[in-house]
Formats: sequence, C-alpha cells, structure tokens
Amino acid sequence: MNSGARWLIIFGATPQNMKANLLFLTFVVSCAFTTGWADDITTLDGHKYENVKDVALKRTGLFFVYGTADSLHGVTVPFNNLPVDLKEKYHYDPYEMGLSFARQNATVNLTKNLAFSLDQLDAAKAKAKSEKKMIGFIMEWDSMLKPAKPMGGSSNCAMAHFYDVFNDGLVLVFVRHENELNQVPAAVGQGFFGPEEGGFAPNMAVVTADCSRFICEIPYGGKDSDGAVREKIFREKITVIKKFTAEANAAK
Repeated sequence: MNSGARWLIIFGATPQNMKANLLFLTFVVSCAFTTGWADDITTLDGHKYENVKDVALKRTGLFFVYGTADSLHGVTVPFNNLPVDLKEKYHYDPYEMGLSFARQNATVNLTKNLAFSLDQLDAAKAKAKSEKKMIGFIMEWDSMLKPAKPMGGSSNCAMAHFYDVFNDGLVLVFVRHENELNQVPAAVGQGFFGPEEGGFAPNMAVVTADCSRFICEIPYGGKDSDGAVREKIFREKITVIKKFTAEANAAK
C-alpha cells in the first residue's frame, strides 16, 4: 500500500456484522489511493501542516504524519476543525464511523454530560449552527444513564447505540421523559408525539439547527430491539438525513 495513503479502520468481526464490516472496508480500501503524494492540510483555526502523509481516519479525528524525513510528527486533528472539502477529500462520514465504532460494542459510560440538556438549548443551537449540523433530541429516562454496551437489547444499551452512532454527525440534546416532553420545540414534538415514535424510549427526533423544521423520528425498534435491529433503522434514517442535507445545500 502506498505510504501516502495508509488507512486504518478497526472492526469487530462477528458473523452478525461481518457483511456490514466488509462493505465498509471495501469502501475504505477503494479510497486508499486518493493521496499518492505528500500534501498540505490547513485547519479551520489556521494551522498549516506541510508534507502530510500516512492519513488515517480515527474515531477522534483525522490522523496524519507531517514534516520531513529528519523531523516527522504525528497528529490527530478533530473533524470539527477540518474544512468541509478536506473531510470530503478523505472520505469522512460521521455516520459510517459511528456505526462501525458501535459494532465493536465497547462500553459507553452514559452520563448527562455526554449531551446538552434541554435548558442548554440555546448553546446546542449555537453549536449546531457553527458546525453546520442538525440537532438530535433523544428522549430518555434518567435510569438509562449508566454504563452500557451499544449492541445489547436493553434501553440503556440503546442509549449507548444512539450516542455512538450519532454523536459526531449531530448535536445531541437529552430530553428527560420524566418532566420535559411538553417543553420541547414544536418541530421536536412532531417526532416525539408522531406515528413513528413507537412507544419505547430511547428514541430521537432530528430537526434543523434552529429547531424550526422536523426532519425525521428515529425509533427504538420495538420490544425485540437489539443492535442489529437498530442498525437497520439507523441506516434508513441516516439516508433521510443525508437527503435533507443535500437538498438544503442545493437550495442555497
């Protein structure tokens, strides 16, 4: 493999997820030779890295080596500090990354601090506008906020799954089922009180950054929900989100 385009993706391979993993691996390998020579990268905060090589997508950002032979350095730049054209160049897809990471089934230590709360909505909207993202409002019970594995079948496992898959692609807001459902923006209510909510928590309503337009509702998946069931649902809804984003960008 060309040293200027060495891509590293770690998969957890089981009979249940091998097909999905192989499909994603095929996609990554097909992109492997897009950087056949040293390149330069300039981040959103103005830092310029010269003679970039050995680029790899990691969960925490874009990793690469830069510099000359006698002074090489490795660095990981968060994806939110990269221009859109660079993320596209290196084929970054936050949802595919999230789905792949979730299949590794690593424990997620769920706490309130992993997302915005409803009383922090103004801050969530500001972040979504700044990063050009949508907002995902996750309906939850406080009892779900405990360590959980994302591919499991319980409600707290589903919370971990929602978090792993959507945390990078959306700005997340946790909404307490106990006393906040009637305080959400009207667009969020279209999902929470609509036909696709399904009667189980957690579930998520996705809206625009200013909370003015409803995009889709992502349900828990029913009484037999587990990681495989939810991944199919997530992929269908991610298609809806991407279509909405493409149409909105085309209309600008």
